[in-house]
Amino acid sequence: MSRYDRGDILMELIELCRDIKSEIHQQLTYYRASVYKTETAEHIELKITQLQVLAELCGNEALCDAFRDYDEMKKNGLKNMVPGECFLSHRVANLFQSIELMFEDMLQDIHLANQDDRHQLTKNVIRNRKQLLSICRQGTRQWQFFSGI
Repeated sequence: MSRYDRGDILMELIELCRDIKSEIHQQLTYYRASVYKTETAEHIELKITQLQVLAELCGNEALCDAFRDYDEMKKNGLKNMVPGECFLSHRVANLFQSIELMFEDMLQDIHLANQDDRHQLTKNVIRNRKQLLSICRQGTRQWQFFSGI
């Protein structure tokens, strides 16, 4: 088993999150123009769930809160919608705005974690390696990184 610094693991998790965000942006573009909205929305929600798993692995409570807000908005968000605006796009845009700010904060504070936090992140990743690898595309740099932990 290779030994990786907490910062390396966190950077790879955030990079994987950003890759998934990019896929979701592409799917949203397709969603807006497609007649297959239900199937595309399900695919987007699956990717959001994968992002949530990665956020939980990061161990950042504020990041996890953003996903709870997303779920709450899914239930109650129609009340605050501007007529004609896409509800799914609005929800995803709010989520992405929140998590991107948190990613930047996490990257700035990457080396400030105490020793327990450093070991906890590694334990979480090792414990959830199979799930994490199922999110990564096989053969990618992230897949190789996480399979080597």
